[in-house]
Amino acid sequence: MRAPRTLRTALVATGVTAVLAVSAAGAFAVEAPATAPATSAGHHSKAQRVHVKTVKLADKVSRAKVYRTGESRYEAEIWAKGTRYGTLYTQGMPTHAQHNGLHVTLRPNGKVTSWVERAEPKPEPAVQRVLVATPTLADGVTTAKVYRLALDHYEADVLADGVRIDTLVANGRTAYGESNGLHVALKPDGQVSSWVDETASPESTAPRPGSTEPAA
Repeated sequence: MRAPRTLRTALVATGVTAVLAVSAAGAFAVEAPATAPATSAGHHSKAQRVHVKTVKLADKVSRAKVYRTGESRYEAEIWAKGTRYGTLYTQGMPTHAQHNGLHVTLRPNGKVTSWVERAEPKPEPAVQRVLVATPTLADGVTTAKVYRLALDHYEADVLADGVRIDTLVANGRTAYGESNGLHVALKPDGQVSSWVDETASPESTAPRPGSTEPAA
């Protein structure tokens, strides 16, 4: 493992942490002001370090151990699960570092602030619809276009006169639809069944020959 180096107003990787996956050869990306006072590497090592506080960082895992080394001079060791993997130095000006969305700032008064970037949601992969069948339904006019999306996942567009009036989605369970007395069922295996409600015909309601109408 490469021996850690001390950098002015920088964060130096000194170990490995499984939580933030920082290697000994790499470290936080550090943003240090160009006008920050130059300080020799030996200056920090000889200064008397007084531990002033330990700060829990925004990722809920990492900690910053803050030490005072002089007037407006502080150091913050970044720890996670008992392993130190970096140190921030500041002398008169803030020092900022970030890695994997965790941002840490050490100010000349010893105050440590941190925040975590919100991860952008990953777009869901587009699902390809594959047309597998176009059955005519029970009314003899309406049709269904059946598409396969995945195992036990089918969709059926129900069309009347070429116009889509409904879409059934069977994802692991049967889907049902109804329009004007036409019932349609789409099963998870892509099978379609349909039926029409029975309606009374005019002949069934007409009076039979020889029968008498009830008096009004």
